[in-house]
Formats: sequence, C-alpha cells, structure tokens
Amino acid sequence: MTKEYFYDHFHQDKPTSAGNWISKAFAGKIFNYAGIETGHSVLETGPGRGVFADACLKAGAEYYAVEPNRQMAESLEKRGAKVVCAMAPPLPEMDRQFDFAVMINVMEHMNSMQDALQITQQIREVLKPNGKLVICSPDYLNYRHNFFNCDFSHSYVTTRRRLKQLLISGGFGNIKSCYLSGPFSGITGMLISAIISRMPFGFLNGAFPENNFFHKLYKLQLTLSRKVLILGEKQD
Repeated sequence: MTKEYFYDHFHQDKPTSAGNWISKAFAGKIFNYAGIETGHSVLETGPGRGVFADACLKAGAEYYAVEPNRQMAESLEKRGAKVVCAMAPPLPEMDRQFDFAVMINVMEHMNSMQDALQITQQIREVLKPNGKLVICSPDYLNYRHNFFNCDFSHSYVTTRRRLKQLLISGGFGNIKSCYLSGPFSGITGMLISAIISRMPFGFLNGAFPENNFFHKLYKLQLTLSRKVLILGEKQD
C-alpha cells in the first residue's frame, strides 16, 4: 500500500466551523475520561488531523503518534508531536513505554479479528505497568449500514460488547466504558444518537451526491451517531 496517499480523502474534506467545535469537544471528552495529566506519556495510533494530539500537547503530556499519512504526520510534527509514519498493525518498534495508548476511530479499520487482537496485544507490550488503552469506535448497532458506507476502510465491526471482549483477550482488565454522541454522553447522548440514526441524510446524500448541503447533513449524522468509548488497564 502506498502510505503517502493513504487516507488523503480525509484531509481533503475540510471540516466546517461547527464540525471543528464538535471535534474539539469530542476529543476533550475522551481526554478527561482517560484521566490524562501533565507529564503523562501518550501514544496515539492514527491521530488524523490531530485534534486529540492538540489536547495532549496543550495539557503538557508527552505525545507520540503512529500515522500512515505523510501529510498528516508532517502537520503533527510541526506542532511538536513525535511521529512515526507507518501503517499499523504491526505496531512499529518503540524504544520506550507509555502511560496511555489511544485509538480514536481506528480499531474499526482493522482488516480482521486477528489484526484487532494483534494490535491490542502489541500495544499492551509498550504500556507501563497498569498503563491504559483507550479506544473510541463507532457502535455498529447504531450506525448500521452507515458503518461501512461512511468509510472505505471500515472492516472490523465494533460494538461495546465486542470491544470489551477484545480488551480482555488482549490482556486488559478494570474495564470501563460509555457511549458518546459527538461530545454528548449519558441520556442526552443516547437520545441524540437514536434520533440522528433515523434521519434520511444518507439517502439524500446518495441520491444527490453533488449537493454540498446534503453532504454536510450526512457528515453531521455520522459525527453524532453513537460511539463506544472504552478503557482497559494492562494486567500483569
């Protein structure tokens, strides 16, 4: 695979101001849920535009990333991140261990159960004792057909139950989880994701693919569809 071009479609689709606000609030929610603090070391796999990276750097965390897209990797490096430009799995060799490993909208891109388990086990090896793995991925039960339609590389089905089983099989315990709809959680988030999943925005975007308004509505639907946020602690 030509990694220099992998996921170029992502940064060519420019976010709106509302989208930027939702992304920052969403990243902040995950950051706070994880409990990352100044001085903690963080390894993020697949940081994309680097919204979560910005939250870590702003808080004074030691931030490292594995990113396959050269343009995105260079953008992160300019902001002070330490980046390895590589596809995962396998996880590139690391010369240190981390307090946290983070995968936001990444696990669903694994090709198979074997790949998902492999990256989980490899991440465990680069975590410090009691280090934490944080995963946030779309809930297939809410996304339904949009799970595959929204991204050409979605392959591994993610749900709360499946991700918990994956973490246990990868050697993690003390697992906790919640649902998010954008930056919203609890009953509010559940109501928003339930309503937004029933909107016909995907149909309209498919029927009128050149209509920018319907495209933005569909992006909003995907952004506010339900995601699973789950955290597991490395077990010795």
